Amino acid sequence: MRLFWFSAVLVLSGCRVHTLDDGAYAFLPTEILRDDCALDGTGAIGTATLRTEGNLVTLSLAKPELRLVGTYRFSVEEMTLDGTLTNFEAVLRGRDCLLDTVNLHVDTVTTSASTFSGSMSINYEARQPDECVCKYWFKFDATRQ
Repeated sequence: MRLFWFSAVLVLSGCRVHTLDDGAYAFLPTEILRDDCALDGTGAIGTATLRTEGNLVTLSLAKPELRLVGTYRFSVEEMTLDGTLTNFEAVLRGRDCLLDTVNLHVDTVTTSASTFSGSMSINYEARQPDECVCKYWFKFDATRQ
């Protein structure tokens, strides 16, 4: 019987309920931190769908089509997520680029049950040409649709 209660406590301790609602969110860039890619706020993200399971979280982006995976930080309403694309095509600095990898990193803070804000870094990497290697970092607000 003790083993049952011990197992139940371990399982339930990882199933924390967070205040941020799951669903579709619209992203609005609020500040460009770095734009080596000459994207200048062209709507790099647009919308995404948030899903949480305990402390695990996924953010499925519509543009580019990618699922970021991450976790909530311990005991706070903040999350961090990462995702990677390979063999991705994009227009960077006015040039068509076939990228080896695109790495996305997101840090967020929940501001209400239907909004969060944070920062996103997108690192574009290619072997050639040099114009296709760049970084686009920005702050954003996201609102549930």
